[in-house]
Amino acid sequence: MARRGADRKGPSRGRRVQRVRRETLSLGLELLISALMVPVLALTHGWGLMGMSRMFNLTDDALLHKRMSAKSISLVGFMAMLLFALHALEVALVACVYLAGGAIHQVEQALVVSASYYTTTGAGSDTLPDGWRLIGHAESLLGLLMIGWSTAYLVRKIDRLQEREGATAEELRRRRLRTGTGFGGHEDVAEE
Repeated sequence: MARRGADRKGPSRGRRVQRVRRETLSLGLELLISALMVPVLALTHGWGLMGMSRMFNLTDDALLHKRMSAKSISLVGFMAMLLFALHALEVALVACVYLAGGAIHQVEQALVVSASYYTTTGAGSDTLPDGWRLIGHAESLLGLLMIGWSTAYLVRKIDRLQEREGATAEELRRRRLRTGTGFGGHEDVAEE
């Protein structure tokens, strides 16, 4: 009889140790996945912005030579659509992580939960199972950073389009000289 009690204590104690180990591994895996999401989303976003700029000639110098018009306003709308598509791609990437890891089993639900975390609009801590919540909150921080980066990008491009409108001929010449895009071989002798 004493032996049975000893047997009961032994396995339960072993199970408790295993459970603690699993939680630690789960936390470690959550932290690893969260840490890997940072460069993946940042590189995806950076390459997307760089690709947009090059593919559609949205470099700062090219925008300085465009005038504010209906065409340039439509260009801003087009840039906004491309930024939306870039963010949708990033949401889909994280949704794939949720699906592949078994946190969510339906594609639509994975996209909705990922978009909710990414945009920080209200995904509660009960939308993801235990062991995935830290990843969801890491996605919220990353989404905030990526949306901020896109906002800065769009504002920079709009500012470049507007710079030429209010500038006098002299200001345009000085700007060209400062950036090295002047004419006449005097680019390296910029006036202050």
